Amino acid sequence: MTIFLKFKNILNSGGTTMANKVSRYNNDQWETAKESVLQEYEDYKQTLRDQGVDYTIKNARKLLIYQDLVAEWEHKIGTVITDLEDNVFALSVFDDIKKRKQSTLLARGYEHISSWPDFNPTALALWLELEEDETMA
Repeated sequence: MTIFLKFKNILNSGGTTMANKVSRYNNDQWETAKESVLQEYEDYKQTLRDQGVDYTIKNARKLLIYQDLVAEWEHKIGTVITDLEDNVFALSVFDDIKKRKQSTLLARGYEHISSWPDFNPTALALWLELEEDETMA
């Protein structure tokens, strides 16, 4: 189970049935949210490029978490909506856009996940995560 799915399971409580589900946001708003999250990821990757190899190595865990979180946003918009419309954390990106005009979703997700008491992936765990991502691609 990816980090995002674990995070998604933690944050979602209760639920709605398909019969009483009404989307709070339209497709254009979701598209804007998706673009904002993907831009946050691109900006982070640019920071890694600008800072160089040593910085990137020191921040490998953060990069892997960003990759897991952003993977949910890389699907077609219909899938993104279906997968994330009940996710309180994912929906918080709309507040980001309203207040800051950009996403901080990945950074906030990393902060939350890295505060978990069992968050201390070993080099082997990082390698296995990369291998899993590679085989799924």
